[in-house]
Amino acid sequence: MAAKPSQGRSRNRNLIQLLQPDYIEICVEKIDLERWWDEGLRGIILDVDDTLTLKNSALVEPPVVEWLKMAQDKGFKCYIVSNNRSPAHIETLSKLLGLPALARAGKPRANGFHWALGQMQLSAHEVVVVGDRVLTDIIGGASCGMRTCLVLPVTRELSRAKRTLYAFEKWLSQSFRL
Repeated sequence: MAAKPSQGRSRNRNLIQLLQPDYIEICVEKIDLERWWDEGLRGIILDVDDTLTLKNSALVEPPVVEWLKMAQDKGFKCYIVSNNRSPAHIETLSKLLGLPALARAGKPRANGFHWALGQMQLSAHEVVVVGDRVLTDIIGGASCGMRTCLVLPVTRELSRAKRTLYAFEKWLSQSFRL
């Protein structure tokens, strides 16, 4: 279910282009790391809530942990950039997964993404942002010149408000396909 990657991003993309992820996958552990490596990607910025775990959960499923280990073994630099408001929760996950992390990132604003790029010492075109939200993860990463990968939310029983939000974001990203 992977979308075709763009031929590089420009900081001057319009809003319609920012809404469209470069890749779409069912879940993190289905992402083809070999393909990304072959495409020149060397860093992965990861969202947490509903991307790696259930919201505010410190339980990471074994396939996700295995995928993260494979990414690091392959040579990817991985960083967590989360809007979660609990630094303690994000620090717990950071230690559990062995990944540096930033809580209260304020996505889609660029600060958190730029922080991770600086820590990884990679350029934006070498990094992909993985997350479950178009309006935070995808727009934020794309506006910083990174590639983006949209995954379905980990939570399967979404509240009515969350279902409406995800449906709206899906409509936005699909309505304006170029």
